[in-house]
Amino acid sequence: MLKTIIFISLFGVAAFADMTSFYKTALKNLAYDKSYTLYEKANQTSQSAVSYSKYANFSVDAAYSKTYAKLLPTAPGSFNTSDIALHDTLDLFGKNNYKIQTLRLDTKAKKSRLNLKKEQLFIALTNMVALYNKTAAELKIHQELYDQQQKIYKKLEALVQNGDITELEILRFKNTLTTLQTKIISKAQELAKMKAQLQLYAPNENIPTLIQTQLIYAKKDFLAHNPKARMNELDAQKLLTESKGLNNTYIPTLDVGVAYQKLDDPTAYGDNHSFGIALHMPLNGGDFKEAEALKVASLSKQTQRTEYKLQRQNEYIRHYQAYVNAKKQLIVLQKAVGDFEKSEATIQKAYLKQYVDFNTYLQVLKQALDVKNQIIAMKAEEYLQATIINAVASGKIYE
Repeated sequence: MLKTIIFISLFGVAAFADMTSFYKTALKNLAYDKSYTLYEKANQTSQSAVSYSKYANFSVDAAYSKTYAKLLPTAPGSFNTSDIALHDTLDLFGKNNYKIQTLRLDTKAKKSRLNLKKEQLFIALTNMVALYNKTAAELKIHQELYDQQQKIYKKLEALVQNGDITELEILRFKNTLTTLQTKIISKAQELAKMKAQLQLYAPNENIPTLIQTQLIYAKKDFLAHNPKARMNELDAQKLLTESKGLNNTYIPTLDVGVAYQKLDDPTAYGDNHSFGIALHMPLNGGDFKEAEALKVASLSKQTQRTEYKLQRQNEYIRHYQAYVNAKKQLIVLQKAVGDFEKSEATIQKAYLKQYVDFNTYLQVLKQALDVKNQIIAMKAEEYLQATIINAVASGKIYE
């Protein structure tokens, strides 16, 4: 039963999958790009609406009146007046161009926010996959140790029958095996839980195995992609554009209109037709104050540019140093693991011949297991950091 659980848990690791493919599937499942595409279409429609309203802002006025007057030759002593006028407000001087510029900046800012979400998703998934790979590798060496010690246990049973060791000695060994078995079951369940969580993001993908060990891209490539800094830059541009728009409120708009008046007044000389042109120029001092406030806010955003660049550099340093540290520790550990494996083989023979006691035997086994676990941990860290640095620096995760 135990081996069946282990096989099921490790199956996802044995079936190789690519991290990029896994990430792309998760991205599609979360509909990040679809959400952005819908926003982009809505934004473009808004831009078209602003462009249309610059030259086609029509209004119609209609009125009807009945006048009662004395001393008119008509019997009722009254006459009717019908008025209809059509106006169009034209933005010939580009007064509202800032609205279109602001909408375009909104689209770019939304794209930068999408890139940040994509980067955060990739890093989160890679960390989850790295932990999954690490746990699977630990489970494997624990299972190998358990199988190995089961063979030792059977040999000890023969020694008990021959009277070479006591029942107490084999009982201690059996209890230790039970503890190890419990740890294996716990790790198997933990691995199954991780697998289920990862498959929520990409249901039809196998859990990938991280294999990158070398940095393909340079530091400058990593720093060239900085969604937070780009978002800050666009927010500053947007505030400045809005400020310029308020500063331009004094720019006039042209109002063009035609009117027709039908008169039943017997004293009039017929109906009236008219065409008019007017300039509308608002003089609102409050807009200029608000424009100044937006300009100051824009300058404040711009001062944060260095802060975001430093943050990105610190992110690179953190990933790079973790990568270098793991690589250096691996060199030391891999040189030492051979000696620990030799000690493990030697102590097994010595223990079966009762040259050493159980505590000494167990201590050597634990030391060898600790070294193997450290190698697994450092490999997982090396693969994790190399994958993150290369993915961000390539820019492919933002596509």
